[in-house]
Amino acid sequence: MKYGHSEERVIDPGMMPPEAEYGYDLIPEVTDTDEEYAVVTMEIPWDLVKDKVTRVPKHVAFVRDMGFETLKALQQEMPPVDLVLGIGGGSSHDSAKYVAIKKDARLVQVPTIISSDACVTDAVGIRRGGKVTYIGHAVCDRVIVDYSLLRQAPPRLVRYGAGDVLSSHTALCDWKIACEDGQAEFNQDFHDQAREDLKQLYEMRREIRDLTDDGIKTIIELYRDYARIAAQLGNDRCQEGSEHFFAYNVEYITGRTYLHGGLLATGIFVMAYIQDNEHDYVRQFMDDMGVEYNLDNIGLSRDEFFEAMTTLKSFAKEGGYYYSAVDAGDIGAQEAEQLYERLT
Repeated sequence: MKYGHSEERVIDPGMMPPEAEYGYDLIPEVTDTDEEYAVVTMEIPWDLVKDKVTRVPKHVAFVRDMGFETLKALQQEMPPVDLVLGIGGGSSHDSAKYVAIKKDARLVQVPTIISSDACVTDAVGIRRGGKVTYIGHAVCDRVIVDYSLLRQAPPRLVRYGAGDVLSSHTALCDWKIACEDGQAEFNQDFHDQAREDLKQLYEMRREIRDLTDDGIKTIIELYRDYARIAAQLGNDRCQEGSEHFFAYNVEYITGRTYLHGGLLATGIFVMAYIQDNEHDYVRQFMDDMGVEYNLDNIGLSRDEFFEAMTTLKSFAKEGGYYYSAVDAGDIGAQEAEQLYERLT
């Protein structure tokens, strides 16, 4: 494929994350192109930008869900194009990757919220049998970070983006547990790089809360650095651990779609407690950033939460996810009750 995409999952140590372009009112510029282009989006983000495009797209595809069959149908309905713009949040970005791979088209991502790092990563997060699976390798040309566009979103939907950086706090702990139990190999250099990124996030926590230009830019630049680390390390150990597995299990149990960052924030809160990993620090960290993590916020009932906690070990094992604190111990009703009281 001419743009370096692959339908197979690729781990390339030399891969660099996409360049990010920052500014205001960038939609007219990015759509001022002679290329035949398609937009992959949802109704709300498309309504925000459709009157600002310089040239009308050849096709607009609306994302309904991340089921593999849905994505196959979406790209089959699309005519050949030279450029794919993913406009919206994580589902729009992952769907745009899949379409760009299948159409062998140039890929540009335009976040209108920052609920996850999907605008920067190369893999496509799909749902098969209700479970998250990563497929493919999409090379993104640019990420267009339009401050004016992002500030039209509810602030919490942008602050949630910090979750896919703060997840490193619990993921790094899981990595060390896995190494201690002989289930993974440790790399001090990459561990330290990830810790430095966490330190930067902490230093910018109030900028993120206030959604300043620097706060928004910090989230995107840390996404880019974690993507670099993952490529060079050959896995996502520095960023993905039991906090993500909790989020995946909630999706599996409920069959509902959530904003990734909101669900992930709850997973970070939960697993920092289970790991005995500076739980109060993490809670204050999220409070300082204005990142919400309570169960009412994500719409999770008591019974659903208890099921997600008590089945997490079997879910992670059956899913083939990284060895983590979930595997190293048992999470029972007592721990679930203690956490429930802290999350309501």
